[in-house]
Amino acid sequence: MMKHGKSISVEELFEPVRCALRCRWRRKQALLLLSLQTGQVAYWQNGEHSWQEQLDEESLANKQRLTDTLRELLLKREVEEGAMVLLLPEAAMVYSEQMVLPSMRRRELQAALKWEVQQSVPWPEEGYTYSFEVTEFSEAGEQQCRVAFMALQDASRAELEQLCSSLFLKLQGILLDDMTIDEAAVGWFAGKALPTVYRQKQKSLQSAAAIFGRWLPKISCAALALALLAYGGAWGGSYLAQRDLQKVEQRLAQYAEWEQRMQESKAVEHRCQRLEKLLAAAFKPSKEAGGELERICRQMMPGCWLTLLEYNGSKKPLVLQGQAVDNLALESFVEQLQKCGIYSRVELLQSQQQGNVLVYKLQLQMKEGKQ
Repeated sequence: MMKHGKSISVEELFEPVRCALRCRWRRKQALLLLSLQTGQVAYWQNGEHSWQEQLDEESLANKQRLTDTLRELLLKREVEEGAMVLLLPEAAMVYSEQMVLPSMRRRELQAALKWEVQQSVPWPEEGYTYSFEVTEFSEAGEQQCRVAFMALQDASRAELEQLCSSLFLKLQGILLDDMTIDEAAVGWFAGKALPTVYRQKQKSLQSAAAIFGRWLPKISCAALALALLAYGGAWGGSYLAQRDLQKVEQRLAQYAEWEQRMQESKAVEHRCQRLEKLLAAAFKPSKEAGGELERICRQMMPGCWLTLLEYNGSKKPLVLQGQAVDNLALESFVEQLQKCGIYSRVELLQSQQQGNVLVYKLQLQMKEGKQ
């Protein structure tokens, strides 16, 4: 990145230290990348690419369908809640423009760019945020700046934040740059700083920056020495970990429903284990019932659990009772039973929503010769 004019800001002095700290913290984190422009979903763990999926155009065109498709994908891939996520919004959400300005100091450049953005962006003032990148070049012996800025409406930003919140993902940044998801992931794990977002109301921040600027020559050397000492120890890593823990604690309330589902899932699993023990202890039908339970368990789909198996002999229908996360999981389980080729008839006797789970009852008729 460039140095504006001949001055060097404190951020530029400290950036190598901050980059090393970010890289050290991020390399052990899981990262999900979602491009709403191309429909690509990629997952990285420990700095390495783990898997990638492609969303269809119908999912990208409908907000609710997109949320449902992503939720099903995250469950299928067993992505843990609270995973980091970077979003690349679709082009229609972003306004971008490039311009050339004379080389100047950073504060002067920010003030000039603020005016240019207000004249260019076709949205109401105070209703958007923007970020920018600057590249310095020389032309005809004069230093100039090539500025590329990207703006995003607050309504679009809130929509993307709500998408991540509903999926229990931790939004790390909305990348307005024109880059691929692989480039975004490599930069993130390398410790690259996320682009700074500027709002239109910054009077108090600008006055504070002006006061700080007058004291900058006196404190820059001392601040640099303190930063190097801090980097030499483990303080930086522990501080980042503590700050992340505080953010997680603030959002625990949003995960209450998810935790309740996990507890219900454990309770259902415990009841299944008790059912297996009861079947194993039965006298006459123990072997046959155990075989039927084993065959059914092979067909189970994620999001479905078995709570009761009624076995009345090899020539009589089987009756299953269980619970599912939603209708989609139940439909997938029924379809799997129909396709397995073991049962001549799969009938849904009952389906009822109880709290956060769907209680169901199925009747299965064995094909002849499959007993």
